[in-house]
Amino acid sequence: MRVLRWLWPRGLTGQLILGLTAVLLIAQAIVMAIFLHQQAERFQRDTGNFLVRRVALVANLIATTPPTMHKEVLKVASAPGLRFRVRRSLPGLPQSPLFHAWLKPHLAAHGITGATVFRLPSKHHDSARQGGLLAVPVRVQGVDAWLTLTASRKGAPPWPRYALISFAIAALGGTAVIVLLVRRAMRPLKTLSNAAERLGRGEAVEQLDERGPRDIRTTIAAFNRMQARLHRFVADRTRMVAAISHDLRSPITALRLRTEMVDQDDLRERMIASLDEMQQMVEATLAFAREDAAQEATQIINLAGLVDEVVQAYRERGAEVEWQEPAAYDYTCRPLALKRAIDNVLGNAIQYGERARVRLEAATIIIADDGPGIPEDKLDQVFEPFARLDESRSSETGGTGLGLAIARTIVNNHGGRIELTNLNGGGLQAKISLP
Repeated sequence: MRVLRWLWPRGLTGQLILGLTAVLLIAQAIVMAIFLHQQAERFQRDTGNFLVRRVALVANLIATTPPTMHKEVLKVASAPGLRFRVRRSLPGLPQSPLFHAWLKPHLAAHGITGATVFRLPSKHHDSARQGGLLAVPVRVQGVDAWLTLTASRKGAPPWPRYALISFAIAALGGTAVIVLLVRRAMRPLKTLSNAAERLGRGEAVEQLDERGPRDIRTTIAAFNRMQARLHRFVADRTRMVAAISHDLRSPITALRLRTEMVDQDDLRERMIASLDEMQQMVEATLAFAREDAAQEATQIINLAGLVDEVVQAYRERGAEVEWQEPAAYDYTCRPLALKRAIDNVLGNAIQYGERARVRLEAATIIIADDGPGIPEDKLDQVFEPFARLDESRSSETGGTGLGLAIARTIVNNHGGRIELTNLNGGGLQAKISLP
């Protein structure tokens, strides 16, 4: 089964060609089996009757003509594959029940009795090429003798050449038609596949032309409608989030002014701290909404250089980051968005792990820190918006809980994934896998 699975074509064109060839072979085999069966029956009937009739004729001539003419009669009666002789005794050959059963009804029809059929040895060790020797008793000048006919058998009629030619023409013609039709159908499908991949990576995709067979046109039309609905949904959600965040600014500012009039210093400070945190969350949400609404163009960039820019920016601020820039690696992405995602993850590692280690393996970015890590059951929770984990993330650090959520959204929009794992001996590792 593994061999068949390995030999089975992966593409639609190859599968259709293989299926068509198999159908043609089966149909050709059935037709040829019927043809050969009919040919064999006709061969046995007509050839057997011809041989016995000819033997009877030659036996009659041998019995009625003088011996001086026998040599000429036998020569004229013989033909390619057929040889007549007059023998005084029978040759030491094995008898052939098969040939005898074949000729028996024809011998009886011509009144020939006492005939014996022998099997000739095959030089090729092939039963299909064996011949037979028919011996009929005759009297030559009052002496008993045997008229023998040596008939070499070339086997059943061979596979006709025209059948092979017709099969080749049908197979080649069918293959050409399949290739043309599949190419015509696959061209818009390939365009649709590329558009779906780009849409999954968050890129702007133009409306596709609805062309090709009807089923494919229907599929492309459904994709265009789906894309339009997705764009409307994302745009409406982004506008709603931006509007809510913008509208919250005014009441937060009013509350801050009123808080200044509170006489108790400790209460006033706690209220101001809470309002500042709310203000940071609103600003982060507005920034996220503005960036989500922006359509950045896709570019081919050096991924190693992009990561190096983020690392150097943190090093200039005094952060301890271990990084050795690898060889250049070209990657197609939206560089500003991806840079922000890497910045958020690296900033998270430095903020809570004091130092970070960054390495790049092809299109995979790995960022590790020496922090306390995250409980296993909450590794996915930190990607939720405004998620705060008291066990490992202090609320006094000023984080809004949107950093990893934004990073995951950007990475997902590029068709990748981001995973967090706790390291043995302490620390957390973030792995950004890009396609």
